Amino acid sequence: MVAVARRSVLIGGAVGAGLLAAGCTAGGPSSPAPTTPARPDPLLAELADERRLVAGYDATIARHPALRARLTAVRDDHAAHAAALVTALGPAAPPSPTTPAATDSPGVSPTGSPTGSPTGSLTASPSTGIESSGGGTRVPVTPAAAVAALRAAERAAASARGTAALTATPDRARLLAGISASEASHVAVLA
Repeated sequence: MVAVARRSVLIGGAVGAGLLAAGCTAGGPSSPAPTTPARPDPLLAELADERRLVAGYDATIARHPALRARLTAVRDDHAAHAAALVTALGPAAPPSPTTPAATDSPGVSPTGSPTGSPTGSLTASPSTGIESSGGGTRVPVTPAAAVAALRAAERAAASARGTAALTATPDRARLLAGISASEASHVAVLA
């Protein structure tokens, strides 16, 4: 009988266990851990809202030309807000869409198709109060109602930007707070 040293048995057992463990792993190269897609930049929603506001002002001015002098400066502020957001977003900013025309008559889009609302009022979106669709931005029939709709949109936008500023990085919070303050001042201008 051949005597086997205790040390040889222990070393052989350890090597065998290591080889056994190596054989129990996945048959191919390890696959990378699943990744979650990056969350969209929160400024994208703010930019979309600013572009809706610009479209709302453009549509209102087109429908009620007598309001041009009163609304142009406020509209231009929103265009500047959108430009500032595009700069902050950098390459992530989507290109600017073409602005659809205002609805020329109640319940009819610029293409002549029915739009669903006989009053032609602006449809509220969650943050700005203005919704524009492929058929154009809905504008109330009377100038007073159109200005009231824009005023409500400004209140909603100021609130949305202020809320977004609370969770933004410091540089973005300053930008959003400035836009929010501007929109709050627009409410007074439209009163």
